[in-house]
Amino acid sequence: MSTVSRCPVRPDFDPLAPDFLADPFAVMAQLPLAEEPVFYAPAIDYHVVTRYEDVEAVFMDPQTYSAAAAQLPLVALAPEAREILLAGGHRPQPSMVSLDPPAHTRLRRPAARAFSARRVAEMEPRVRAILAGILDGIDPGEPFDLVSTLTFPFPATVVFSFMGVPPADYEQLKAWCGHRAVLGWGRPAPAEQVEHAENMAAYRRYLRDLVAAKADARADDFASALLAIHDEDPEQLSHEEIASILFSLSFAGHETTNYLIGNLVRRLLEDPARWDAVAADPSLIQGAVDETLRHDPSVPTWRRVTTRPATLGGVDLPEGAKLLLWLAAAGRDTAVFDDPGEFDLRRANAKRHLAFGKGIHFCIGSALGRLEAALALEALTDRFPRLRLVPGQELTFSPNLSFRGPQALWVKG
Repeated sequence: MSTVSRCPVRPDFDPLAPDFLADPFAVMAQLPLAEEPVFYAPAIDYHVVTRYEDVEAVFMDPQTYSAAAAQLPLVALAPEAREILLAGGHRPQPSMVSLDPPAHTRLRRPAARAFSARRVAEMEPRVRAILAGILDGIDPGEPFDLVSTLTFPFPATVVFSFMGVPPADYEQLKAWCGHRAVLGWGRPAPAEQVEHAENMAAYRRYLRDLVAAKADARADDFASALLAIHDEDPEQLSHEEIASILFSLSFAGHETTNYLIGNLVRRLLEDPARWDAVAADPSLIQGAVDETLRHDPSVPTWRRVTTRPATLGGVDLPEGAKLLLWLAAAGRDTAVFDDPGEFDLRRANAKRHLAFGKGIHFCIGSALGRLEAALALEALTDRFPRLRLVPGQELTFSPNLSFRGPQALWVKG
């Protein structure tokens, strides 16, 4: 892709490189972002947008910055993989996060209605019960991996039960979500793409079958609530569109919260005084969640593409320019946050983070994710007030663009 002459080029910037995956903030610190808030990265063929005001402007202007790139594979798909996806009903714009109005509006309105504040509030007892059941299985006298023990199964169980997925299918659905992360946001080789595509097609078939089953056997769950809206006006929301909404939620509703809780606990335990402060004063919990979303977001990047020529961060962009919105960099913008590299439990404006997006695509599940993270921290600090990191461990992270959190985090009570 030819780049605009005014746009700085960073040939060494690669968010899937080992040094970036290990510590993107160290890479960030070496970049002159104040002078170059937008730059082109040939390694991924994206313009990288780093400044808070520019990221915010992109989110608030869907006419100029289309969501169509949000889930595009980072690498060209092998023909066999592409054919498998198309045969399985997986289209280039598969779900709400990658749709623009009016198609986005058609799905968003009924999804938001079914995903009401009341429904989320009513979930709290169930969320607490799921959390307690998981924590009851932990031996407090032994070190344990927080991710495999808690942060991976907990949000998945919550969101799948919310959707109406039978418990026997949770493990399969979690596995499919893993294939989706690599195919949509990683750099898999052609042979790997075929395996991922086959699993994505199966994932899609499962959700269509789930909607069909729920149509005949309703329950008090999200899928049934969407079907009730379909009953009112079948033209407003089709069964295929309900399956598409579930496709969005089944992934976003647990991968992001899994990493959010992992990042939250990691950042608190990096300085034990932070953990001790929260354990002593639970009123700090919500601030800790927001500060984690700003300081180390579980969704550090998102994507857009220009629908017409635009100027952003002093750079002229042509129509069709792909943008990587570096949300983690926006969260450390000194124009918005004082001492942004510091993790401050009492930061007054931590809620200004853009980790959930903004505008018409603001994360529909943000209230549920925040609730789960807050309840998890509340329970952990109550049960393990002296929790500490196991020393000497090397953290690893999934090789994908947009979802970040430790793959394992060993702690001891």
